[in-house]
Amino acid sequence: MNDRNCLIGVDAGTSVVKAVAFDRHGNEICVHEAPMPLRRPEPLWIEQDMTELWEMVTLCLRQVAVRLRESGWEVEGLGITSTGDGTWIIDAEGKPVRGGILWCDGRSGKVVERLHAQGVAEQAFDICGTSVFTGSQAAQLIWLRENEPESLKRGHVIFHAKDWLFYKLTGLITSDETDESLTMLSMASRQYDRQLFKIFGIEDLYPKFPPVKPTVDNVGPLLADVARDLGLSKGLPVGSGPMDVAACALGTGAIEHGQASSILGTAGIHEVIMDKPILEPRMVGMTLCHGVNGRWMRMLAAMTATPNLDWFLKELGTGYGLEAREAGEDVYEHLGKLVESVPAGAEGVIFHPYLFPGGERGPFVKPTARASFTGLNLNHTRQHLLRAVYEGVAFATLDCYRHMPIDPKSVLLSGGGASSAVWCQILADCLGKSVSVPEGSQFGAKGAALNVGNAVGVYRDAQEAVAESVRVARTYEPDASNTRLYHELYEVYRLTAERQMDLWDRRAEIIARKP
Repeated sequence: MNDRNCLIGVDAGTSVVKAVAFDRHGNEICVHEAPMPLRRPEPLWIEQDMTELWEMVTLCLRQVAVRLRESGWEVEGLGITSTGDGTWIIDAEGKPVRGGILWCDGRSGKVVERLHAQGVAEQAFDICGTSVFTGSQAAQLIWLRENEPESLKRGHVIFHAKDWLFYKLTGLITSDETDESLTMLSMASRQYDRQLFKIFGIEDLYPKFPPVKPTVDNVGPLLADVARDLGLSKGLPVGSGPMDVAACALGTGAIEHGQASSILGTAGIHEVIMDKPILEPRMVGMTLCHGVNGRWMRMLAAMTATPNLDWFLKELGTGYGLEAREAGEDVYEHLGKLVESVPAGAEGVIFHPYLFPGGERGPFVKPTARASFTGLNLNHTRQHLLRAVYEGVAFATLDCYRHMPIDPKSVLLSGGGASSAVWCQILADCLGKSVSVPEGSQFGAKGAALNVGNAVGVYRDAQEAVAESVRVARTYEPDASNTRLYHELYEVYRLTAERQMDLWDRRAEIIARKP
């Protein structure tokens, strides 16, 4: 790879699609992004239009290809990553059967409760190391069988999101170890386990699942007609994977045993890297294959992270944007100052960040879980609530790391939340660990680019890819006094959630009643 050769990574996320070009050293050359609308045809449903997702990807790729040609760059490989979990189905002609069901969709809540109550989820965990939640493909397939059997009947291949995009780019029907880890692979063999299909009662769907490959081998040539449309070279190597959370881990340099990576994005993703699968603690979180050979990941994923702040701004933070404009500040810089005006602990206000319709999945699975503020009195202001939102996401992060089989010494942080110095410091204080933010901003796309770079020989292996391209931009050290306070408040946070479990169920029963 010479100085004018580059790699492209595409990250097709929940709400935004990005195409990013990188040089060999991991520097971002150019980026184009486009919003990806979500469909909510029913209150608990969250979907993406499969054709529209493909169109957004092609839009972003065309723009990046034009800018690279104008600057004299040669593209050596294209990597694709996208959201994990969920269900994407095509028919025998390669056309979408229905909308893609996302990981944050909540329609399978009753199915998940049944799978746990009947012991099915526990049987599956012993093989795959993942606790079933509403975004799990197995739960969604069961829901489809019971509610939309015609979709499964018409379905020829059951994909994940990036598999659909890879199919459109190359015409190949495959998946990789990272996506299929959740929940249909044996962690021991890194291959499908027919017993899992039998346990879930979907054994007849096994032939509809694509072949599963090691991520670095999941590569194919770009179709000629697609290449012409995108302005890229015919036969350009296209790599599919890893899925977004594993791609972010690779893109931030978390590839060795004991390293930790957190993503504060739409979800709060928290991972430790393992050199062998450790399925402990039981029935908590997820175990998946890393996009790196010989590595696994233990992952606990809170359903929502930065959307808690988005919701607060929209519903309770009216006026903050105007204040920021009048002060000539970025709105998030302004919010950071407001948060710092309130003492650590928000003077007793605690926020539980369970805003998504699918409830919570890490470190516990509870489809009926819902967000709340507690500890309010007349002396509290909007600023207290605002700080409590930042801290609530940090408490959820600590809750996940307290349930990991490995206690990491430090955490690599990415995602939108990593751009906030205040949030990074709160996380460091809450965790009691160093929090480091790598250089750059597009770590999912970067991980996909590094994977295809490894596949085509730009790098000898993932270790060289990380050594060549990952650097830390800034590090936040914990304040010991704040850490002590947060750890005491965390116990209140944890017990408050535990004692609401039955109340969440009761509330859901009442709301679900027909008038």
